Amino acid sequence: MRPKPHDALNRWLAAERADRFEDADAALREMFEALPLLAPAAGFADRVFARAGLQPVKRDVFASLGLRLVLAASLIALSLGAIWLPPVLRALGGLVSLSDVVGLGVRAVAGASRGLALVLRLGEWLFSLGRFLSDLLMAPQAMAALAACILVSVLAFRFLRDQIFGERSLTYVDPM
Repeated sequence: MRPKPHDALNRWLAAERADRFEDADAALREMFEALPLLAPAAGFADRVFARAGLQPVKRDVFASLGLRLVLAASLIALSLGAIWLPPVLRALGGLVSLSDVVGLGVRAVAGASRGLALVLRLGEWLFSLGRFLSDLLMAPQAMAALAACILVSVLAFRFLRDQIFGERSLTYVDPM
């Protein structure tokens, strides 16, 4: 026999008033355990789909005749390929010799070394350009111009920030 929820409620309230926290926790836990579980009835989702006019699609993928034919044709093609693969590989093997493979490797290494040389030449050019620009910007006149630009941008940012925050209003915020 389940205890009545009102008894647990009364015990919990009495324990809270008397500052007996452990008894209050036990009574509150018992009261929550007495509550019914909230769960939808069986078939709820099916009824919702039916009422909305949406029936859940429950199809067997392999029930389709077209799919079965495609799978059968694929298996036949795979088996024929497995039967014909060794003779085809032998025929292709006769077309390519070991000297052809070595020549291809040598050409690949030569092409890679030419590409590396091109990249190194480009890197050397970029390095010399960077050195030229750094020497140019290290002049006192260029440093003064850069400092003036930074000062102008800082002042512009300050005025822009003051303009943006000056237009805001804090009336929509609740007081703390």
